[in-house]
Amino acid sequence: MSENTSLTDIVISNQHSLKRLIRAIALSKGQFSLILVRCNYKELSKQVLDNIRLQTKDVNLREVYLSPSTTALHSTIVSELFLDIPAVKTDCSPTAVMVFGLESVTNLEDLLSGINQARDIYADTFAFPIVLWLKDEVGTSLSRFAPDFKSWAATTIKFEMAASDLVNLIQQQTQSLFDKVIDAGAQKFLPNAVLLLDPKSQQRREIESARNDLLRLYEIKLESQLEASLEFVLGRDNYVNDNIDRALVHYQRSLELWEEEIKNSSNSNSLSSLTGNSENSSSSLSPSLPLSSLIRQAVVMFHVGLCYRRLADLQPAANISFWQNALNWFKQCLDIFEITGRKDLSAKFVFPACEMLQRLQQWDDLSQLATYSLQLHQVSGNKILVAQDYGFLCVVAAEKSDWVKAHELANTALSVAEEVPEVSRQQESWYLLLLGRTLRHLGEWDEAVNTLEWAKVVCEAQYEASLYLEIVEELRSLYFNERHDYLEAFKLKREKIQIEHQYGFRAFIGASQLQPQRYRINPVLQPQKISSTFDQVAQEIAASGRQQDVHHLLEKMTRADCKLTVVHGPSGVGKSSIIKAGLVPALKQNSIGERIALPIVLSVYTDWITVLGRSLNQVIARTSISLAIEITVEVILEKIR
Repeated sequence: MSENTSLTDIVISNQHSLKRLIRAIALSKGQFSLILVRCNYKELSKQVLDNIRLQTKDVNLREVYLSPSTTALHSTIVSELFLDIPAVKTDCSPTAVMVFGLESVTNLEDLLSGINQARDIYADTFAFPIVLWLKDEVGTSLSRFAPDFKSWAATTIKFEMAASDLVNLIQQQTQSLFDKVIDAGAQKFLPNAVLLLDPKSQQRREIESARNDLLRLYEIKLESQLEASLEFVLGRDNYVNDNIDRALVHYQRSLELWEEEIKNSSNSNSLSSLTGNSENSSSSLSPSLPLSSLIRQAVVMFHVGLCYRRLADLQPAANISFWQNALNWFKQCLDIFEITGRKDLSAKFVFPACEMLQRLQQWDDLSQLATYSLQLHQVSGNKILVAQDYGFLCVVAAEKSDWVKAHELANTALSVAEEVPEVSRQQESWYLLLLGRTLRHLGEWDEAVNTLEWAKVVCEAQYEASLYLEIVEELRSLYFNERHDYLEAFKLKREKIQIEHQYGFRAFIGASQLQPQRYRINPVLQPQKISSTFDQVAQEIAASGRQQDVHHLLEKMTRADCKLTVVHGPSGVGKSSIIKAGLVPALKQNSIGERIALPIVLSVYTDWITVLGRSLNQVIARTSISLAIEITVEVILEKIR
């Protein structure tokens, strides 16, 4: 087909395919046959099914939808239809069974290989045709992994969508994407998976199929705005997976396409400054430009800023440069919202710009932007954002040593946040830090300690390692300078060094036990239960040549004849380090044969029975096993057995 292919041609082609499908089902009545149908779109599949039912009488079509966990097609069909295997060939058999969802099966290759090996069982047990609905990629896999099974089928019956419908499909999905991202603002990052647009989702597959079909069938390239939206989707995929450099490539391409779209729509001169530095970025804007395109371009700019902010987390040595880049892009985004008169969007996306100003210690600019932001958020009534604004103003007051005002602002931020159940733990711990800091400088040391200790408990280091370290340092300084509790200050200093090492802020931990490396989770992602796979073997283990020792320990633990392994040696040779920073993370990442390891580390043996019992409760909490309330040696041994 070419770009001259008309809607009538597609309708005629689909009608011909529909007649072929109806005829194939009718000819196979009462006997098994395999019919293959290629259709990339869910809505089109529904239309075809409806037309079959309308055009045929006494047809009993049954539909089977495969789940991602499906491992066998034959047994799934039997269970879905409630068939009795020895009596499948009965008058109760359906006219045909339509099988959907092959593309969603996780282990598709294994499923298809199993189908190919057991091909004869279908003819022996089913007295009706099986109609497999295939996407393009599934059809290719079927030919590769189940060639014998496929040989039973005649030529694949194909259904196509008209070019206008394909374009509308992409437009609807991308419009929905931007609407949801804009509605969430900077307060909540919605990954593509949440928006049902992750690479393995049905909607994502349909978008990609639509783009491919437009080019393959109609020789039509997408308009700039649609191509820009798809580049935006690809960038978000890479960003969530911390492939930041790749994400920036897609975002920059998206910005170029949006610029091209704006130029074509407005017949204006260059708008290249929108994708460059923030200086004079608004000079070429005109009220005649299409607002929707400008707003979407601003949203992409915001995501570029998120990339640079994430790079600052991943590469602390160059964080100042990355923070400055992030600030520039956030400002460009806000400039467009202001020029287009969308103060409501400015209110939603202003927080990261304030955050960057704080990290760059640009206090005058932060005071000005936070004051403006507070006005916007008081109008919108968003208490979470109002609390953030008070937090930034508290930081400015503290830098000016106006501790009375800073204390008042910190209390206000915390009070407002407590009224909102959805406030994040990161935000709550930040307000507690600000409050504890002001209490310290006002001489209320006991209350400051209690507040900072609670901030330490609330803060999640895996999301906000920098904030956690700031809380620990504030506590250490308070214990050392004001309370003169040098032992507690020393413990906090040691904890800070270990956390810095675990999250990559410090390259060498010194003369101390090594700890497993931990991954700094992107703070914009929604907090979730952190699995142990975020523990990584410490870099020093491999650098010191101890990685081989870890492998030897793992190998011993997999052997049935090794019930107990003892690691021994003089004090200071690294026994604890190789266990905590090498073996334990390795066990969490690997199974032992067919068993899942649940490592427990005991370092103190004063009350080891209670400690071991509680540790066992924690690691087996997700299983049906539970320890008795009274923990004894006998109870522990029984549960371990």
